[in-house]
Amino acid sequence: MLGDDSELDLMFAEEVLKSHSENYEILIAYDGLEVCEKAISQYPDIIFVDINLPQMNGIDVIRFLKSNHHTQHIPLLVITARNNFQEAFDAGATDFIQKPLTRNNLIIRTRSALNLVDSYRAIEKQKLEIEKRNHKIIRQHESVLRQKEIINRKDKEITADLKYAKRIQDAILPKQSLFSEIFPQHFILNIPKHFVSGDFYWVEKKENKAIIAVGDCTGHGVSGALMHMMALIFLNQVIKNKSLENPNEILEALRDYVISSLHQTGGHGETHDGMDMALCIIDYTHHIIKFAGANNPLYIVNNKGLREIKGDRIPVGINFNYNKPFTTHEIKVDKGDTLYLFTDGFPDQFGGPKGKKFRYKYFKELLIGSNGTALKKQKEILEQTFHKWKEGYEQLDDVLVVGIKIG
Repeated sequence: MLGDDSELDLMFAEEVLKSHSENYEILIAYDGLEVCEKAISQYPDIIFVDINLPQMNGIDVIRFLKSNHHTQHIPLLVITARNNFQEAFDAGATDFIQKPLTRNNLIIRTRSALNLVDSYRAIEKQKLEIEKRNHKIIRQHESVLRQKEIINRKDKEITADLKYAKRIQDAILPKQSLFSEIFPQHFILNIPKHFVSGDFYWVEKKENKAIIAVGDCTGHGVSGALMHMMALIFLNQVIKNKSLENPNEILEALRDYVISSLHQTGGHGETHDGMDMALCIIDYTHHIIKFAGANNPLYIVNNKGLREIKGDRIPVGINFNYNKPFTTHEIKVDKGDTLYLFTDGFPDQFGGPKGKKFRYKYFKELLIGSNGTALKKQKEILEQTFHKWKEGYEQLDDVLVVGIKIG
């Protein structure tokens, strides 16, 4: 739905969205009250609302819709010609579009919002199936055999839902073809604890520079996956829509998005959802890497050994020192150096003969020992080592390791 009192802006937005996809059904509203009435009666997938609306301004519209049970989960994208985005985010806006409207911006923001809608629906469907399963188990308590049959059947349904959610999640991750184009020599070891994961990777290329991020969101499974998808959307917004040259600036902008979107204040009892991350900008012209980390380090391995570049002990999200800036490290690299970005799932996994953590010490030794081996083979060594180590033990967390050789 488009809510704007500008006939020209409405006509432009409607034309862009319809030309992009004939599947879009566009609802139009000319004032704030009309936006609220149509939202409650017709429940659109996403709502674009201008801040300066007659009858009821855009901020009040957002507050009203976010307080209504039936509309509180609809993504709300604010349209504004001013820099009053924070007020909109505080009210509950999902995203913003700054006037004058452009075709690319409308299409990109619409895609991001629709991806968020799809993931939310998949998760809600899963939750509904779980509630149905539990209800039936309680009702049929007297028959143990019947309970088992119901559990098995419903577990298959939930697994199918999780597989569907995983397909959505995989579709949002960078395509393998793009990753291979940017980094011809690489491997990605991705072992979720469940079907869907809170760990993610993201890549982008700008001129002669490549950007890569590896992140670990709070939680795993469905909760981690929802944060994972938000993180990818935020990264696209930060890097593609802002002229940021340094990794620390990107992490700080990303942190602002997370805090604003999750309405984090640092208050007592508030959840501290967020993510850890390692982010590199690789300058191939000058053979320089700029790195910043939120609790996560960068490893560089060559024939001289392993060099660890530590990140700051700050997450991307609210915490006691969330105003503290991140640090950008500038490192000279040579052809043949291998970069490793990873989450804590591998070194923190319990296993082995004594049931202890694998630990970072042995993780480093494993990477050093495989130096000089083809990256495809390195991935096999890591994967085999991990599964052998955890044999007989539950996997505690999602596992993600990305290796990149500088060409």
